[in-house]
Amino acid sequence: MLVKIEQIKKVLENNPACICKYLQNYTIKGKNYNESDQIFIDDIYRFEQANVEAIEIKYDEIVYSLLSTLYPAQYRVPYASADFITIDRKLETLDRVSTLTKRKRYLICIGDIYSYDMHTGKKITVFKHNDAIDYKQWNQVKRLLDRNKRIYYRNSENGIIIFVNLQPHAETSYIERFKKNTDLVSAIVSRKKDCKIEISPDFLPTEDVFTVNNPGELLKFYQQSNARLIIIGETLNDDYRKALLQVREYDKFARMMVVPIIDLRNIDHFLLQVKMVYNSDRWSE
Repeated sequence: MLVKIEQIKKVLENNPACICKYLQNYTIKGKNYNESDQIFIDDIYRFEQANVEAIEIKYDEIVYSLLSTLYPAQYRVPYASADFITIDRKLETLDRVSTLTKRKRYLICIGDIYSYDMHTGKKITVFKHNDAIDYKQWNQVKRLLDRNKRIYYRNSENGIIIFVNLQPHAETSYIERFKKNTDLVSAIVSRKKDCKIEISPDFLPTEDVFTVNNPGELLKFYQQSNARLIIIGETLNDDYRKALLQVREYDKFARMMVVPIIDLRNIDHFLLQVKMVYNSDRWSE
């Protein structure tokens, strides 16, 4: 797993007992560092002095957890883990669904997945951290994988679009529309700290909430962002219907919620609804 020197340095400085190992051999200023050797903080200082920006480390759940705590956006918490057979079925389903819509869905690998070369016996990396895995790729290499090992993954779709039309020609009061947009964003991003409702394990409110305020831009942003859910902040009118129809024509399985009114005194109820729709698969209904 490729990690920046400054990141692994921070992990080791904050956690001296952490055991982290090299994934490949390195030679820095005449000193050799071998695959599977433990990485020490003094080694990292030497790499730093040699202007090495990143190194390959062996994926380890504890090390990954520490990286995720320090750099949550770069090292996302897995959405879930699954066994070999479940991953196989899930990818097969996503492949079938992808033939029915213009949006292509797949899984994203969390951490490296290793195996061994059948001829040389050397360790090989089958999937690297954050690799996209589709059914075709999976079928090409799954014979190499340990069928007893659980695989950590995220979905290719991630994030929420808050869709409120703030264009001047819209029918309702601009102030009213602006307030609805702000309330929806605040309800998810700035929700009270004691709230125990987690929309999704890998969902980061400060990173994964987007706003679209022009109906003409909704489809393009939905395509570019790979967002998982669209929340519409007003009762539907012709402008909204036209924009949402374009999204439906592109992706018949798009997840949508209409929330014309939000009760700020009962945010938990709203977040539970968001969680339910966000984690649903419309092709399973």
